[in-house]
Amino acid sequence: MPALTRPAPAKINLTLRVAGRRQDGFHELESLVAQVNLCDTVTATAVEDGCYALDCDDPALPRDGSNLVLQAAKALNHDAGTNHGTHITLQKRIAVGAGLGGGSSDAATTLLLLNDLWNTGRNPNALAVLGATLGSDVPLFFSSPLCVLRGRGEHVEPLGAPPPLWAALILPELHCSTAAVYAAWAPTESTTMRPSLTEVLDARGSAADLMPLLFNDLETAAFRVVPQLGELAARVAAATGESVRLTGSGAALFCLFDDAQQAARFALVIGSEVGVRVDVVALRR
Repeated sequence: MPALTRPAPAKINLTLRVAGRRQDGFHELESLVAQVNLCDTVTATAVEDGCYALDCDDPALPRDGSNLVLQAAKALNHDAGTNHGTHITLQKRIAVGAGLGGGSSDAATTLLLLNDLWNTGRNPNALAVLGATLGSDVPLFFSSPLCVLRGRGEHVEPLGAPPPLWAALILPELHCSTAAVYAAWAPTESTTMRPSLTEVLDARGSAADLMPLLFNDLETAAFRVVPQLGELAARVAAATGESVRLTGSGAALFCLFDDAQQAARFALVIGSEVGVRVDVVALRR
């Protein structure tokens, strides 16, 4: 079979509510998540020796068994009771350690590709269950472009397509450790005064209506762990008059707009006055 290629989209957390720490050590979450048209590219080729190999254009990423892509290949073989091999090529466009779900998306995309390449016959639901053993964000990439995550992320409710909005993704050269941010989170930083999921969904047709309702309970903790990130959010607001939200545990920030031109003007101001990379992307439909 020839090589198979598939895009691996990034995600942003429009809302992220943390209900507390569970007995298993994970945190109980509710998050409204949208995929965006910023994608890595995963290519898989079958090999006959039963071995796994990974090439990546980002030299900072590991190419050994610690990479979720190779863990996904191993997990599918184990689940199917097979011993197939593959050579995977990963082109990275999603910033690492930014809360954009790049590694999880790469793993989910690998499962989809290898399921076809190896003819293992798993349906998307079965692949999502398998993906949950690899990482909390992996299952969402088997769902619709807009969905709600619950539990530690393994329970996914598809909501279809998001509204036709654009996101300006602010991508500072900062890294937020997910473990450190969750460890720094305090229950007092989650409040019942947040808008309900129903309120957010009812307002999702307009960026101007939607942005004030978005929230991330990890934001304060992330700004405490990486103070430069909080300073950046304040500088962006001062330069543009627009508030921004954190996605995941950071370090990427975002602001939504009704069209690409508005998002591009925002990005131009950030680039010239703040000096930080901004990618303008559509919400994936």
